[in-house]
Amino acid sequence: MPARSASASHLRQEYQFKMGVKEMKRLLSAFIGAAVLAATMLPASAKDITVGFAAANSGWPWYATFIKRIDSKAAEKGWKTLVLSANGDVPTQLSQIYDLVSKKVDYIVVGPIDGSAVIPGLKAAKTAGIPVVVIGNPVDKSGDEFVAASRLPDDADLGRGSAELAVQAVGKGGTLVIVDGLPGQPAVTIRHAAMDKVWAANDIKILGVQPANWDSTLAATVTEDLLTRFPDVKGVLSLDGAMTPGVLRSVEDAGFAGPVIGLGGTATEIQAIRAGKLYGTTCMSAGFNADAAVQAVSDLVDGKTVKKLEMVASPKITRENVDTCPGDW
Repeated sequence: MPARSASASHLRQEYQFKMGVKEMKRLLSAFIGAAVLAATMLPASAKDITVGFAAANSGWPWYATFIKRIDSKAAEKGWKTLVLSANGDVPTQLSQIYDLVSKKVDYIVVGPIDGSAVIPGLKAAKTAGIPVVVIGNPVDKSGDEFVAASRLPDDADLGRGSAELAVQAVGKGGTLVIVDGLPGQPAVTIRHAAMDKVWAANDIKILGVQPANWDSTLAATVTEDLLTRFPDVKGVLSLDGAMTPGVLRSVEDAGFAGPVIGLGGTATEIQAIRAGKLYGTTCMSAGFNADAAVQAVSDLVDGKTVKKLEMVASPKITRENVDTCPGDW
């Protein structure tokens, strides 16, 4: 009997061990399954996302601020960013968009230098299943089918607003010279189209228009030249805040007493308005545009319905409401 009892005890222990191992395997399998299920049910924004950004030029102040803001907002969401700068060169930007496609980023944000030249790259992204969000400048209508969302400054509103401020400053029938942006860029074309209507309605004479390609140093030279050629002009308009510092320097050096009008609401412009050196500007916040772009990507990540086109607000700014523009670039 004692021997039989010992054998029975041994069998019971072996059975319990096997059942314990089996139960552990069952629990482990259940845990792994639950973990996999939980991972698949995570919000898409919590997964490993890489956003590629094809910037027109990281050296342009508006883009420099935009990049800092989008990097910061992406980091908050746990996304990675891959920023490429075309340094204002059209073929380079197209090549960089192709590069982002080949790297298989999840989303691409593009700030087009040329709204038509980027279209083959956007088509390649669409073919690869990579949604594209356009910022800064619009894409030509022929490429609209390749764009998931556009979040743009309202260049027509910006141009119209600054032109209306110029009319207030010089009066109907007055004269102006314009320090222009980069010829052919959509922002330049759209702003001028809106301005021309204001000039015509108020009998404003534009004595000279000369490009400074968004560059403050060149803008100083251009302004000096325009004031030399047209010494009796009533006012000066800078087509973009990136050029306004150079415009203001040359205006001061020339002893020009007429009003200067800006566009963009840069930190320099906001300070100049407060100091009484700039009559007014229109507010084009790079941070506001970056926030709108990140929100569009986030909605795409989460599978939400995304509005195709949204314009970022660009109000007129004078000393009376100068505190409403952040001056973030």
